[in-house]
Amino acid sequence: MGIFCVLLAVLITAGILITGQYNDTTMNIMIWHTNMGFELSFLVLSLIIFSLGILTGVLLMLNSFFEKQNNYSKLRKQYDKTSVGADDAEEKIKLLENKIKTLEAALKKQIEG
Repeated sequence: MGIFCVLLAVLITAGILITGQYNDTTMNIMIWHTNMGFELSFLVLSLIIFSLGILTGVLLMLNSFFEKQNNYSKLRKQYDKTSVGADDAEEKIKLLENKIKTLEAALKKQIEG
């Protein structure tokens, strides 16, 4: 899917460049509530809009990336806690088995002797 999106972005950019270089139309852009204005060619305006769209997509994906990274770190901490608890449980079981063996040996001694 990522390769498809990159290929599509390259094709759109190439289309804008090809159609824009032959279009000499300039657009007069006025800023609202002011007397300021400037002229931009169709090519430059298209590239600005396209670049802003790519920047918006990157920022949206960064938000998703940081959310996934946060969830991953939470799951990793939880896994580490459970694995440490499991290691402690195994050590306790071994300790109890050793105590049982010791008590069985002491019981056999008392019964035999």
